[in-house]
Amino acid sequence: MRKNTIVLLVLALLAGCRRVPEPKTMLLPEEETEQGIALEGEEGDRYAVRKMYSEDYEAIWYGGYTAFLPGTGEHQVRLAESGTDGLRVRTLDYRYGFYEQGLLPVGELMASLGIAASWEMGTEDEQNMETEFFSPDGRYILYIRTDQSYIGSRLYLMDLESGTEKLLLDGDEGVYPVDHFMILTAWSRDSSILCYGFYPRDASVWDNYMGEKFLLYFRDMETGEIVNRLNYYYSRPGGEGKSLEGTRLYVDHYERKLLTATVLEQEEEMENYMETGNSLVNFFAQEIPRSGMETEGVVLPEVANCPRDTRLYLDAESDCIYFISAGEGIISLNLEEGSYTNTMPVGPAKGIRDFCVLDGGKAFVVAEYDLDHVGEMGPQDICLYTMEENDGISSDTEEMPNMTRRVLYQNAGYVIRLQYDPTYRRLLAETGIPDLTAEIKNAQVSKNSESNYRLMWDPNRRALILEF
Repeated sequence: MRKNTIVLLVLALLAGCRRVPEPKTMLLPEEETEQGIALEGEEGDRYAVRKMYSEDYEAIWYGGYTAFLPGTGEHQVRLAESGTDGLRVRTLDYRYGFYEQGLLPVGELMASLGIAASWEMGTEDEQNMETEFFSPDGRYILYIRTDQSYIGSRLYLMDLESGTEKLLLDGDEGVYPVDHFMILTAWSRDSSILCYGFYPRDASVWDNYMGEKFLLYFRDMETGEIVNRLNYYYSRPGGEGKSLEGTRLYVDHYERKLLTATVLEQEEEMENYMETGNSLVNFFAQEIPRSGMETEGVVLPEVANCPRDTRLYLDAESDCIYFISAGEGIISLNLEEGSYTNTMPVGPAKGIRDFCVLDGGKAFVVAEYDLDHVGEMGPQDICLYTMEENDGISSDTEEMPNMTRRVLYQNAGYVIRLQYDPTYRRLLAETGIPDLTAEIKNAQVSKNSESNYRLMWDPNRRALILEF
């Protein structure tokens, strides 16, 4: 009997040695429980936050995005950060203290290909695509090279997982002089479509070239094929000699539908030399043609106006464009009806830094700041606005929708951008510290020259993940 007891004890001890303790899932930040608020919600509450995670890291010295959700697996995030070996992109599982799943030594790859490191501060051309340098899933990077060309720029795409690069645009081959044309790029939110092409630097370029020069290409990232082209020739802005350097490009798609927009800041100079005005939006609704039916015909744009320096959100599924209006909230433009609706109103003392649209406009996540107390550069709260059940807005009424507001995370810091992943129902907020002293070239505001201030970031960043 005693012998059997000893055997059982030995087996129990051995089993205990083999047992791996279950990893602890942390609700972060533990030291700031009054700051981070996890919404318990009711059973079946679609928008309740279940878990929160955060990670501090040192990003590259660059104005663009460096943390990514879509494209990685469940419970994973990618961070692009500085290291002793150059730029690195790490894939982390955030459930277990951000356990490293993989490392991509991007700096070594770029050095082996002879790519200059000037993009870290952003050349004039790269400022045009500063937020699109990485794909939203963190797998690809775009960069411009002029060291191998004579008259035009070259746009390259690098796959960080394989280390291969591909030439997308060659300014020499197409005869796009660098002093006449710049390069614009845009990713769809899920990184499945890349839109890119040459775009005039100056409005007068339209007079010097034929219509076939004004093309944007749509690349399917799964197949690597060009699935459509857009000739934007008739989106020419008015005004001779008008600079187009600040033009931004957006794209979204749903099934075979494509929605593209170019945004140009319209400037007006007042007597006190302060700049004002709005943004001119040219948007193009297309469909991806069947194989063999591709065309490069000119597409007539629809034109809209929105406030200056606004964030734009394209939704091809619902044929809507959303944008921020100061003191009003989020405005939507229905492309079929051509009607504007105050979709998500906020109080006049509130401002919105960035936002995401959830479930076709049924809910919004916003980075919200208090104009009266902290201003635009102060810490922001991440808030959720949901439309009440059976509540909607008709285009022929002026009634406001009834929105319920809940705070997801208080005092999140300065939110660089928000990214929502509908596949795994999670939100990424990348936060940082603005470097208000950084400036690009001539930053003096005068009556005869533009301000070239561009917001730069301190390398210290935080990735905040909220799981619904």
